[in-house]
Amino acid sequence: MKKDSFLQLIGFLHDYFTKSSNKEKIELFIEKAKDENPWFSDHLIREAMDAIQIQFFDINAWEVFFQEHPEHVKASKKVGLILAGNLPAVGLHDVLMTLASGNTALVKLSSQDKSIMQLYIQVMQSFSSDVPVQLVDRLQGAEAVIATGSDFSSSYFSHYFASMPHIIRKNRTSIALLTGNESKQDFEGLAKDIFSYYGLGCRNVSTIAIPESFDPTPLFDVLTTYHGVLDHNKYSNNYQYHKTLFLLNQVQHFDLGNLLVLERDELVSPVGVIFLKRYSSLDELNAWIQAHEHKIQCVVSQEKTASNRVYFGESQQPGLSDFADGIDTYAFLSNLS
Repeated sequence: MKKDSFLQLIGFLHDYFTKSSNKEKIELFIEKAKDENPWFSDHLIREAMDAIQIQFFDINAWEVFFQEHPEHVKASKKVGLILAGNLPAVGLHDVLMTLASGNTALVKLSSQDKSIMQLYIQVMQSFSSDVPVQLVDRLQGAEAVIATGSDFSSSYFSHYFASMPHIIRKNRTSIALLTGNESKQDFEGLAKDIFSYYGLGCRNVSTIAIPESFDPTPLFDVLTTYHGVLDHNKYSNNYQYHKTLFLLNQVQHFDLGNLLVLERDELVSPVGVIFLKRYSSLDELNAWIQAHEHKIQCVVSQEKTASNRVYFGESQQPGLSDFADGIDTYAFLSNLS
């Protein structure tokens, strides 16, 4: 799509999802999404759609983005997109970047996230039949691929798509870096970064790095206020399962009533569990982060030297330039030849 047409599409999407006359159709797709994926509660879906509305359907934000990312005049390519399904419409950023870069999107949906993505793509197609986006079962004719999956599936993707330009994404998670100078407001933001989407996203914090002398009590006091997560049976089941496991195996842990906390030098914690990692110096911690950077999506912190840093409470509000895995998908798509 040409830049002007794309910006008109963004304006159309913004208006569509704010008009009350479209509410009934939107609600139908939300209900279908809840049936497809037991994790997708009404609140979780609306939280994701609200973030998309704010971050992705803002014409001014796109105009700034285009100023920072010069256009490349080239022939359009067919780009296969294999989307993840852990969060509602988690692959929409890839679709928009494909269109913004002047390419055609061949979209293969995850079985875990069909309805909300179908809704967005239907609305795009209602703007104009010329919008170059198609839902497909197989990526026939694709000239480049962006595939998101597990560590296991990524090995298959890397082999299968080795002959064409590609971006292959694996499992990632996020961490928080605390220095001991955080406020209660910072902790409230961190709680959002932990509990949003029940911890299912790669931008959810699963490990909190703290100084050796750090007293976690003020942080725990804030985290315990998020009892609403237990209303979701799958989160509650995970929490209860790991609680029982830790008690049976006599694993030392803190039980906050809604979250289990372990001091452990690991990255990826199960749903309902979070790890604490103590560090003696920032240099030591930064070396540890660098050694694990291939598994870390972002670092939530007020520490300015942290790489891939985002502020407390903002990990689940990625902007247009917050590219997954730190790979500029727009630059990749714009330079296909």
